[in-house]
Amino acid sequence: MQAQQVPKTFGRKAVKLSKSQRELLEQFLPQVEIPFKTGHIDTADYFECKGPLHLEIGFGLGEYTLEMAARHRDHRIIGCEVFLNGVASLLKGIKEQDITNVRIIKGDARIALLEMFKPGSFDYIHVNHPDPWPKKRHHKRRIIQPETLELFGNALKTGGEAWLSTDIIEYADWMRECFEASDRFEMAPSERRFVEMSAETTITTRFEQKAIRQGRSTTFLRYRKVR
Repeated sequence: MQAQQVPKTFGRKAVKLSKSQRELLEQFLPQVEIPFKTGHIDTADYFECKGPLHLEIGFGLGEYTLEMAARHRDHRIIGCEVFLNGVASLLKGIKEQDITNVRIIKGDARIALLEMFKPGSFDYIHVNHPDPWPKKRHHKRRIIQPETLELFGNALKTGGEAWLSTDIIEYADWMRECFEASDRFEMAPSERRFVEMSAETTITTRFEQKAIRQGRSTTFLRYRKVR
């Protein structure tokens, strides 16, 4: 897959930004941003800690990102998001909670995986409640595709894991079919998200709250790279 061949999986990139959001993007983002570039980066240059490296694709408002970072202070977390309001929300949380182990890429994670990271860079990839694009003609815009799984397979270390969640049953089936068709992954048993594995308490993101109100439960999937 070439960068110019990556199909769009998102809609608009921002709604009207408040003054405080603009200030966060202009003044604080440069302190925690990994700028988009062509050519492999050394992720060690962006973190003081040296623990496992995570990539969260489409972090929304950043609730999951912040919780994961707070519970695993020695882990390194890179969040990719195209929606500027979401970036501003995560920046606010990072600043208020004094989070030091999160870095942000403002853009499409698939292009970042293609152009910025060495093979075998990541221990974990997280995709939480991606846009389901329910209309059949839009299925090609879903983030989980056979081509994306090749990117995941290249980016993850052998034994590294992809953690996914969705409250749309049909999309959960789609995810399973894509992963099961790949010879690079095997299903790993899991009943909870990564963020919940080391604590009794749980978090509920805005997207999960919406699903609960509408009577839908969330499916959590976990796959391990085998080659």
